[in-house]
Amino acid sequence: MRLWLLYLTASISTISSIKLNRRLALSLSSSATASLLSPPARAAEEGGVQWSLDLPASFDVSRRLASIVRVRVETVLAAEEPNGVQARVLLIPFGQQAAGSFDADEQLALANYFLGDASKRQASDAIKLASVMSTSAGRSRGVLKMQPMVAATRAYSKGGREFINYQYEVDKCVGEVDDGECLGSVSRRHNLAAVTISSISQYRTNTERQRMAEMGQSRNVDVLWLLTLSAPAAQWTPALEARLQAVANSFEIPFSSA
Repeated sequence: MRLWLLYLTASISTISSIKLNRRLALSLSSSATASLLSPPARAAEEGGVQWSLDLPASFDVSRRLASIVRVRVETVLAAEEPNGVQARVLLIPFGQQAAGSFDADEQLALANYFLGDASKRQASDAIKLASVMSTSAGRSRGVLKMQPMVAATRAYSKGGREFINYQYEVDKCVGEVDDGECLGSVSRRHNLAAVTISSISQYRTNTERQRMAEMGQSRNVDVLWLLTLSAPAAQWTPALEARLQAVANSFEIPFSSA
């Protein structure tokens, strides 16, 4: 186990060329920053210097982490509308902490795509990685069935970062599962997801970061960012898809300007 982790870490570090913008200013006020499709809703910018998302005010935010100091698997945003539409942003550091979601080959495939030579990326590669992501979702606890929906697409944020967008439906057991049989009720949800990878700093303060930079040292970790917007499958309509796609398009993981 230790040998492949060392190999994985070394492989990712050699291809990592993306730096995170630590200087992006962010306001967490409730003032509107964008307009989404019908029904009318004001959008508030969630997140911090490491990520941002224009989320309609109709969402009730139950968890929000503006920035991450201790890098670990973390839900940085959890929010829900009264009609059951949910938004979630998950951060997964590569290496041993990601082993519960991805095996070594899957981690390398994701890292090679997002952190490698952008000129060599192809649409077919994005489709393969979307399959990796959907398969990972199918391993989640309580999931009985996973069905990919709609071909994966490549998208770019306003800041120029590439995301892979994909959709899938899952049947999930609400209750105990015994030998593949759900002993409770089964919930089917349609998911629209966007995934990318960036490198984030583990320094606790800007002073510490600057001091270590002067010494020629860095302490960065490559992490996967996963935005999932979901709704009960019976409620999924073209209008809802367009509204949630607009939210996904606002997802930003800034680059470093230094």
